[in-house]
Amino acid sequence: ILAQAVSGVGHVLLCDTFQVSACFVSMLRKALCITSLAAVSGKVYFSETFGDGWESRWTSSEWKKSDGTQGSWKASAGKWFGDEKEDAGIQTAEDSRFFGLSASFDSFSNAGKELILQYQAKYEKDIE
Repeated sequence: ILAQAVSGVGHVLLCDTFQVSACFVSMLRKALCITSLAAVSGKVYFSETFGDGWESRWTSSEWKKSDGTQGSWKASAGKWFGDEKEDAGIQTAEDSRFFGLSASFDSFSNAGKELILQYQAKYEKDIE
């Protein structure tokens, strides 16, 4: 799985399901929706909220490291949040850089079922 963001805070969820609830309306509803989605709609194969220790579960790309244009990630709730610890995610630490991040998970099959890849990004800067 590959998660990318541009000056944003993100959360990642990978699951199989037959139906998906409406989009998340706010960061506060995120935790409740993820819990409900897992309990009602299907099996969750991978979920990440980027809490403590996220650096050990994810690998940063080194694709642009040699030419000095690789960006770094930092844990942050961003500028706007309800609960700083609960709403924390990862954020790009520099502007105008290349970012890549990946995490491994156990093999699975979604044969005969839809596969839903869901992520959330919060943009705090104007896109230029």
